[in-house]
Amino acid sequence: VAGSIGCRCPSLEQQVCRAMPIACRMLLLTLALLCCLAYAGEPPEAPQEAQQQPEQKAQQVEQQQLPQSGVGAVDALPAIVAPTASGAESAGAAAATTAKSTAASEASALDAEKSAASPRLRGSVASSGLESAAEFQAPCSDKEKCLGLIDSFLAGTPHETGLSNGGSLLQTFGSALPGGGGSCGQLCNLKPKCEGSVCRYDVYDNAVAAIYLTKRGRLEEARKILDALTELLYHDHGQLSLLYAAYTSTGQPLDFGVDVGNNAWVGMAYAHFAAATGEACIAAIGRAVLRKIADEAKCDDHLGGYMGRLPRGKGNYRATEHNIDMYALAQMFGEKDLQARAGKFVSSMFGFDGGFPNTYATSTRGEWICDSRQPQGLAIAADAQFWNLLSGADNDSARKRSSLEFALRASADGGFFEQDVDVLGDGTRLSGVRFTDRGRGAQWENTASAVMGLGFFDAVFGDKGADSISGEKLFSMRSSLLHQLEEYGSVLASVRGGNLEAYEKHSQDPNYPGGSDTGIGWTYLRYPHMAATAWTGLMMLEANPFAPPEKPVPSADTPLDGRCPASWH
Repeated sequence: VAGSIGCRCPSLEQQVCRAMPIACRMLLLTLALLCCLAYAGEPPEAPQEAQQQPEQKAQQVEQQQLPQSGVGAVDALPAIVAPTASGAESAGAAAATTAKSTAASEASALDAEKSAASPRLRGSVASSGLESAAEFQAPCSDKEKCLGLIDSFLAGTPHETGLSNGGSLLQTFGSALPGGGGSCGQLCNLKPKCEGSVCRYDVYDNAVAAIYLTKRGRLEEARKILDALTELLYHDHGQLSLLYAAYTSTGQPLDFGVDVGNNAWVGMAYAHFAAATGEACIAAIGRAVLRKIADEAKCDDHLGGYMGRLPRGKGNYRATEHNIDMYALAQMFGEKDLQARAGKFVSSMFGFDGGFPNTYATSTRGEWICDSRQPQGLAIAADAQFWNLLSGADNDSARKRSSLEFALRASADGGFFEQDVDVLGDGTRLSGVRFTDRGRGAQWENTASAVMGLGFFDAVFGDKGADSISGEKLFSMRSSLLHQLEEYGSVLASVRGGNLEAYEKHSQDPNYPGGSDTGIGWTYLRYPHMAATAWTGLMMLEANPFAPPEKPVPSADTPLDGRCPASWH
C-alpha cells in the first residue's frame, strides 16, 4: 500500500499487506499517508538493489550441430546511444541525445520504485499481472563486478588455434552447466562440451564480442578477434573473400553459408575498433567488406536492398535483418547511397507479409535473383523488429509502435514475449522473447537486444511511465538477463532442459523440450552463449552496436598503416 502511493517505508511489503484483513489495511493506509506527510519534500533514495545492473547471454543448439549463431540495457535502462541519422532516416540525433539523459534519470527512478515496492522482483510483476521472474533479489547491483563476469567469461572461452597471425576466434558455446540437460533420461543427456572439429566459432558471435570488448576498452582482446577475421578474409592469396558462417578450432570452414548479415556485423566490428584506435587500415578492411557485399548482393528493383546469401544466385531472398545490418554498416562508413538502398528495403517490409499487416516481414521469397514476391507462410523474426529500433533503418514512429505492440504480445497471443522457469537452476521464472513467432522458449541473445531496443524507443519517441509501450516487461526481461549473469557468470542460449534428440523428437515435456526452438529449423540448448553474453554487456554499457561510433571512423583518404594485409603493400 505504501509503495503504491509513492511512500518509501521498506518495512511495509506488499506480500504482508495482501495477507492482512481489510481493517488492518485501512490502518496501514492511514499510517502510509502519515508517512508520506512526514517525508514530504525529501526525495526518496533508490535502494541498493535498484542501482546499476549487468546482463546476460544466450545460446543455440547442441555444440556439434548448430547451423548458425543468430542473424539475432543497462544500468539506466533506455539510455542507449541513438544512431546518427540524415533526413527522414531519423527522429533527430539531437532529440535522441537529449532523450538519453532524460531516459537515464527516468529509468533510475523506475528501478528505485521497483525495489522500494518490494526488495524482490515478485511485487513489481504481480502488480502488473505478469507471472514473471519473480523470486530473486534485484540482480547485479554492482555494475562493474557484473561486467567483470562478462570479461572473465570471454577471456576463459576456448580460442581458435589454427591461425598464423596470432589472432584467434572465440568458441560460440561454453561447456554444459552442472545438471546438463536435466534428469529425463536419454532425452536429457546433454554433451558436457563440444570436442574437436565440431566446435563452432561463429563469425557473427565473434563480431558482437569484438564490439563489446572495444566498447569496454579491452582493445587487445578485440584485436585478436579482428586479426583472426582478417586472416580468414584474405586467405585466398591476399584477395578479399567474404566469410563463412562458422569455422573450426583450426580455422577450417565448418558452416559454409556466406551470409550478408554475418559479414555486415564483421564490418561493423572493424568500424567500431577503427574509431576507437584511429587505425586507418582497420577501417579500410571494414569498408572493403561493405563494398564487397554491396557489389555482390545489391538489388535494383522497387524494393532495393541486398540479398541474404552469396554467391549471387545462392540465396536469392532479401531478409529484413540483413538489410538492417547493411544500413548500419553503410552509415558508419558514410556510404549514403548504400545506406539508402538498405533503408528503402527495410521500410518496404512493414506490412509486406499479408498475414501480418502491422509488423515487419522477415524476408521476400527467394526462388530467383532479387525475388520481390511476398513470403508465403514464413515465421516473423524478433530481430527484424527490435534491431530496426536500434539501427533507425525505418524511423517511422507509427510503424515502430505497431511493430512493438505485436512483438510484446504474450507468445500465447502470437507475440514474442515468453516466460521460462529455470527448473535446472534456482527455479526462477524468467522473462524474455522467443526467436520467431513460431518458436518456443526464450532466446536470450534476442532478449538483450529487445531490452535495448525498447529502451531506445521509449527514450527517443517519448514513451514514459504509464504510457510506455514496454511497461513492466522491459524491467522483467532486463532483470532476467542480469539474474542469469549473477547465477552462471554468463548468459545462456536457453534455460530449458533437454538435448538435441528431445528437440528432434518434438518432446512435449515442458521442462525438457530440447532447449528454445527457433521455429525455423534449429534450437538453442542450455549452454553458455557468447553472443547472448556479449549483447548483455552492450546493454549494460549502453553501447548501441548499430549506432555510428562516437569518434569518427578513419576515412578512405586517411593514409594506410602497417596493419593492412600483406597483399596491400
